[in-house]
Amino acid sequence: MLLENTRFSIDYYQREYKWQKKQLQELIDDLSEKFLDSYEEGYDRSNIQNYENYYLGSIILCEKEGKLFIVDGQQRLTTITLL
Repeated sequence: MLLENTRFSIDYYQREYKWQKKQLQELIDDLSEKFLDSYEEGYDRSNIQNYENYYLGSIILCEKEGKLFIVDGQQRLTTITLL
């Protein structure tokens, strides 16, 4: 899985989680649209690995003092984790 067994830290300069329903809905709609572009009735789960890639946007991380800090992509990573 994308985030399995990964712990991220948030540095002091990062803003709090701010996404509202609008941004969340846009992400869900975008993911759904991309998924449905490849989906066909009758497919079983094993076909998912053949679906086209989805570009989530850049996620920039920085390792400091043994921790992995999110520099860019915090809102998206948090939202995906919450989903």
